[in-house]
Amino acid sequence: MQEILSKKSLGERIKSLRIEKSLAQADVAKLLNLSRSNYSQIELGNQYPTFNTLCILSKHYEKSYNWLLHGEEDMKSKDAEHTGIPTLITELELTLQSFSASLKALENELQEIKNKIQVIYN
Repeated sequence: MQEILSKKSLGERIKSLRIEKSLAQADVAKLLNLSRSNYSQIELGNQYPTFNTLCILSKHYEKSYNWLLHGEEDMKSKDAEHTGIPTLITELELTLQSFSASLKALENELQEIKNKIQVIYN
């Protein structure tokens, strides 16, 4: 079960990512379009980051929201990533088949229209 979201733990995780990448607070604050002191308050656990801030951090550090918020990866989402690819391929194949069938029907309809026009003008 996930822990109740702690500002302090969240700030520590964000700080550890920054230190791991050898970045200064000012560098990350600039990336987030925040003042350094505002960013510092997030790392200290005195305030929660906004959704937009979490989104940028997640992309920048290549971490999931779940990891940023709770410090653990969601195994269901990891499994879904791996099992989702074959499902996506199957769905794309079915869509392509459906599109091909629609194209063939449209081609037949166009040919019928051409035949009717030829009958009218002959």
